[in-house]
Amino acid sequence: MAHDIEVARQVRPLVGWTRREGLRRLAFALRLLIDRGLGPHDIAAELVGLAVGRRPARPAAYITAALTRDRRAEAARRADEDLAADPAAHQERQQWLRSRQVDGPPRTDDDRRHARLHSWDRWREVAVHYDEDPDDALDLHGTRLCAYAVERAAPSAW
Repeated sequence: MAHDIEVARQVRPLVGWTRREGLRRLAFALRLLIDRGLGPHDIAAELVGLAVGRRPARPAAYITAALTRDRRAEAARRADEDLAADPAAHQERQQWLRSRQVDGPPRTDDDRRHARLHSWDRWREVAVHYDEDPDDALDLHGTRLCAYAVERAAPSAW
């Protein structure tokens, strides 16, 4: 931790918007970059790139969120590369992607609003739709209507 604080102490004067952050918080936020083996000047360059045109109010929180977002995006990109390299190995994902393909134009907010307002009396159709494709039913009808329809369609326990 002492090494991380020393690196944070060197980075803070190089990046203006990090100066008001405490050293411990800044060191903790920079840990991912420090663990990659980056030096203070390399870390400063990364931080300048993260906040172009911004002066975050909470620098450590901003750094942590940005690095987490970038790490997730990198993981998703790698997963897509793996899928492209061997799509047959990911049958579940392929099936899910095929189920998401819609024949007509994409659904709009007006379609959803209309379905949510006018489907309460057709709850049986909503329940069947939910049984066939829960994700699509939730997208079109919403959680409340789907829950109502499934509850009404369930056999009574009495």
